[in-house]
Amino acid sequence: MTTPSALITWQPVLTDHQAYTYEALSRQSQTPVIAYVLTMEDADRRAQGWKDTQVESIERRLIPARGGLAYCYQAMRKHRHDVHLFGSAFQNTRMLYCLLLAMLFRVEFYIVSEPYSPIAQGYFSDKRLTLQKLKAILRPCLYRFYMTVLKGRMAGVFSISSKAVAQYSNAGVEKNKLFPFGYFIPALERHSPAPPDARIADTPLRVVFVGALIARKGLDVLVEAASLSNASVTLDAYGPGDPSAFAFDNYTLRFRGTIPFGETQNIVSTYDVLVLPSRYDGWGVVVNEALCAGVPVICSDQVGARVLVEKFGAGAVFDAENTQALASLLNSLSANPEHLLAMRAGAQLAAAAIQPDVAASYMLAVLRAKPKDKAAIASPWYMEQSSL
Repeated sequence: MTTPSALITWQPVLTDHQAYTYEALSRQSQTPVIAYVLTMEDADRRAQGWKDTQVESIERRLIPARGGLAYCYQAMRKHRHDVHLFGSAFQNTRMLYCLLLAMLFRVEFYIVSEPYSPIAQGYFSDKRLTLQKLKAILRPCLYRFYMTVLKGRMAGVFSISSKAVAQYSNAGVEKNKLFPFGYFIPALERHSPAPPDARIADTPLRVVFVGALIARKGLDVLVEAASLSNASVTLDAYGPGDPSAFAFDNYTLRFRGTIPFGETQNIVSTYDVLVLPSRYDGWGVVVNEALCAGVPVICSDQVGARVLVEKFGAGAVFDAENTQALASLLNSLSANPEHLLAMRAGAQLAAAAIQPDVAASYMLAVLRAKPKDKAAIASPWYMEQSSL
């Protein structure tokens, strides 16, 4: 990495998923981070109860709707000697234009990317499924095209999940340019949950789900698994959407509304286990929320953040849509409190490792290393990288 006067990130919108990491990166590198954004707040996320980023130390510069192309050209020219990080780089044509400018000015740039979705279900709703099916078919071809154009010039990809590593590798990116990464949010100061050994085998297993009530999140699988379970299980589901499509009985299977923004860790800390049964989730930040609260996670094998569960022994992973496998896991945890206790210990280990300061240290080490040495820097959150 050259010695930049600033670190530049380009984002459709800067959310807390990345903002806390950039704040820590700025502090550790003693270099300001400037975020060029297309919007200050995402309408879809706002509708789901999200708020504007809580990180005030990162300067955000809004790319104007009128004259935006010229604005980006001048900004890239001004920062041509700085290091650039592109989040959601392929989301729209304006982000693609900024990538082309990075190539034109021969800047040092990285992509910070989730995997693309391989399924037809939407990210925020279950509408426009025909369009979603078309996108699912086209994405592998588009990414191969993007990488054909970009891979020779970009410095690397901070790949959010093992699936992202595999997809970019399949698209032609050399493995020494793939750096396993994630999303990171800080643990909140909170009251400690009940001691993990307070639960005994004859009390209900308290399960919580947090997420949008859409097909992609797989809540229907969890509700059915909880119904099939032979154990005493209570399930509370939180999230935006229409609960009428799910078989809640308002007794052991309950819909509890939405969680106020910023309160997820506090709410989740009162449960025994969080379940994220997504049919697809590029990452799944609620996994971070649970682990930061010291709560184990059961998630499907289609959740990007499963790497945290596996690395730290902080829960269990099941095959997506295998309802019986999920029911069996709930039975096992209910019958074996000591198993849950071991998972909780793993969650506490994970909580320390998934803080933004740790993420920034890894990112900074990659940025500062010589190109031939970057791939040797071990990602703190993944199993042996040779197996990715």
